[in-house]
Amino acid sequence: SFLPTMASSMSSSLCFRRSSFGAGHVRLAPSSSSASVRPSAAPPRQVTTENNVRIRFARHGRKFSPFYRVVVIDSRARREGRPIQYLGWYNPMKKQTSLNAPAIKEWISKGAQPSESVARLLAKASIIELGEFGTYAG
Repeated sequence: SFLPTMASSMSSSLCFRRSSFGAGHVRLAPSSSSASVRPSAAPPRQVTTENNVRIRFARHGRKFSPFYRVVVIDSRARREGRPIQYLGWYNPMKKQTSLNAPAIKEWISKGAQPSESVARLLAKASIIELGEFGTYAG
């Protein structure tokens, strides 16, 4: 059931071993005897990723009848993607809003950036102040 190792018959440091890929699948793996011969590998690089979190609208509602939820979401996610947190809603047809101001201020203090349209809505609700050019200056 096991495939013969080639390290014993050849000077190669690779051998064939059965793995958990399923029937008929074989992968190359380093042999256990070559581990002491290999020079020490370079230390692993530390990869730092910075998630850019945005406060933006997620559109809901029917066609020609928009309804927006104010959400905290990763900037790379799609418009109706799964949000980190719901912060309120905005109905542009009736000009009604419901916003969770303490949670919005907390997310902005953590570094979340509101989109331009959300920043205008938050400025109208007196949650943030817009900069001199009419945009959020953080």
